[in-house]
Amino acid sequence: MDIFTSIEGQSGEVLGSTLLSYLIFNSHEVRESFISLLSDHSPIGPIDCVSHFSTRTEYPTKHDEFGDGRLDVLIQLDDVLIGIENKYFAEFQENQPKKYEKSLIDAAESLTKINHRKITPVIFVLCPESRSNHAQKAIEDIQNSAVVTWESILNSFKKVEIKTNPVAQVILNQFLQYLKRHFSFIPNFKRKLPHMKSQFPEYGNSIQQEMVSKLWSIFPYPGSRLSNGKRWQGYYFFTDPNIEEAGWYGFVPSNEIKGEPTGSAELVIATTYKPTFGSSFKQCEFCNDDFIGKRGQTNFFIIDFDESWNSLDKWRDNLAPLWEAVPNDIS
Repeated sequence: MDIFTSIEGQSGEVLGSTLLSYLIFNSHEVRESFISLLSDHSPIGPIDCVSHFSTRTEYPTKHDEFGDGRLDVLIQLDDVLIGIENKYFAEFQENQPKKYEKSLIDAAESLTKINHRKITPVIFVLCPESRSNHAQKAIEDIQNSAVVTWESILNSFKKVEIKTNPVAQVILNQFLQYLKRHFSFIPNFKRKLPHMKSQFPEYGNSIQQEMVSKLWSIFPYPGSRLSNGKRWQGYYFFTDPNIEEAGWYGFVPSNEIKGEPTGSAELVIATTYKPTFGSSFKQCEFCNDDFIGKRGQTNFFIIDFDESWNSLDKWRDNLAPLWEAVPNDIS
């Protein structure tokens, strides 16, 4: 497995799943640590790996009632087939991860016939500690399922010393730093907050870019590339080709908004549908009604955030209405 080819163009949950898959495939020490952690949380008793191990990412699943999907990681061990759903801060779609269960059961039954030994399917959800209760609720109807927190993975991997693969040790070190950054918020957020709103130089400033990048993972189906120009900096979201609705979030100069003073900046959301936001979202009008290419069909909101919005959980809760228009059959 070539790590540089594997991670090209990836970010967020997909990047995390790819790095995890690479490490457990290429490092015996990381693999033992990870399987031991899963075993500690296993709903079927101890899990071990003696004679067989394989892994793949983006495993396609099908369900006649719930629709198609993709398991983030699939792991085959001696007598266990493990499906992993990796969640950071994005919402679960309806019937996710329930939609994966049948395909995992079918695959386990096929392997049982091939190997002439019982293969048991198990689904694990990997998520932040703050979302463990939410994840537990999402799997309550799934047989042989459990939740493992990313914080426990981070603590477990900190103790790993890779002796047989120097490249994997470098990747592990970077992965640990990636996890620390991903599950923490912007350092010195209170100090940086005034500089996010004080002005909008051409193409935006580095603090504004840090902010929109940090929020990327909690918007539905965000674009992979930063959308920036002389008078905007942000990301498109909800842009799956099968989805008619779309949106954009990011910073713009205040004079792009009717009635706002010049010289400052605002964090805004533009959508082709109208989410039911809370009081911290102020509906407004843009000078350019065609800002995201939907003239006369776009709703604009200023996000009135302050220093109390210093965690991704706070942002995720407030942005949850954006997910209400996500089709149920998109995984």
